[in-house]
Amino acid sequence: MISRRSVVVYFVTAALAIAPLFAAAQSSTGTQMPWGDPDLQGVWDYRTITPLQRPGDQAGKEFLTEEEAASLEQEVLDRNARLLTRSSEVTSASDQVDR
Repeated sequence: MISRRSVVVYFVTAALAIAPLFAAAQSSTGTQMPWGDPDLQGVWDYRTITPLQRPGDQAGKEFLTEEEAASLEQEVLDRNARLLTRSSEVTSASDQVDR
């Protein structure tokens, strides 16, 4: 026969085992700034061609066409190649960066 103590131990163990499931099921609205906008602080991944802010010529467009995406990607590749092959310059302390 199972003792009363064993039954209590089983119930406590079961409750502790399923408690994380209830905590994980709770929804979150995400963090927001004091004025109500979403909080975008964090790590921004630079490995894609997705800009942080949409350029003015793409305002109102939800998606790029295949041709537009290919053109944008080629522009990025050309810019990177141009920056890698440019000659080095002697720099001095100033408020200008990469100019």
